[in-house]
Amino acid sequence: MEITNQVFDRIFKRIFSLSDAAIILLINGLFDTDHSPGSSIIYNNRESTNAALEHRFADIFITVAGEYHYHLEAQMTYDKSIVLRAFEYGFYHALETRSDHLSLCFPEPVIVYLSEQENVPEESVIHIHFAGQGTFDYKVKNYVYLRHPLAELNRKKLIVLIPFQVLRLRRLLLDSRKSKIFSPDKFQKLKEIVESDILNSIKANLMVGNITRDDANQLVELTNLLYENIVLYYQKNGGEQMKPLLPGAIELPNDKYRIRIDELETQNSELKGELAALRAQLEELKKKHSSPDNVSSPTA
Repeated sequence: MEITNQVFDRIFKRIFSLSDAAIILLINGLFDTDHSPGSSIIYNNRESTNAALEHRFADIFITVAGEYHYHLEAQMTYDKSIVLRAFEYGFYHALETRSDHLSLCFPEPVIVYLSEQENVPEESVIHIHFAGQGTFDYKVKNYVYLRHPLAELNRKKLIVLIPFQVLRLRRLLLDSRKSKIFSPDKFQKLKEIVESDILNSIKANLMVGNITRDDANQLVELTNLLYENIVLYYQKNGGEQMKPLLPGAIELPNDKYRIRIDELETQNSELKGELAALRAQLEELKKKHSSPDNVSSPTA
């Protein structure tokens, strides 16, 4: 089984099923914005039809707080022409979402390169020439994920991209394939580093409330999917059997206390219910025994 770019593309799209608050952090980190974690999110239609009646599918269009529009594309390898597609997708998106027939509002774009690329500029530019009206530069930010150290990713709260740390393993395997030399020790060491970075980052962001517990478990699941894909490739090309990267769920050191507190709160709620029922029964008994029909006549 080969490592396919489609796998990474699907994983990228899958992260947008995480909580809105986590996606807001992604938007803030990529676009240097400061949207509130409680801001509303709308995922817009990704399909458009061009003048040749060809269907086009962009990656992700997001509207935040009803007025801020963003367009995210994921790439594995550098493609100079993708800036043209980003412009095309943005144009058709502006047509579909316009509120004024004579006004086009393009979303702010970014291209996220998931694997490390050497020659990707910080931004790609299209020079648009309007005859008699001048020239406009359409700029698209390029974000090469693996160029950024983990400390920066955590500082910018880009936690939803953490599964792609596994791609550091992929780069090692591709280098090994070229040289036809596999180094299990080196692979194991790098795997442990990535494992520690990923799990610790997810735990830290969970503990400070940047992501939900469901977000955390989904990020672990996505990391495992990427890892399994890469390991199958490694083993097919002569590598040794590797153990699973991460457990299927996140368990923090204070989880046993939280679970016990939840149990006690449940028991307490049940006891309160029983107590309320007993009090109601007691009141009924009091009413019954204090009614005139139940009062005995005094004896002579």
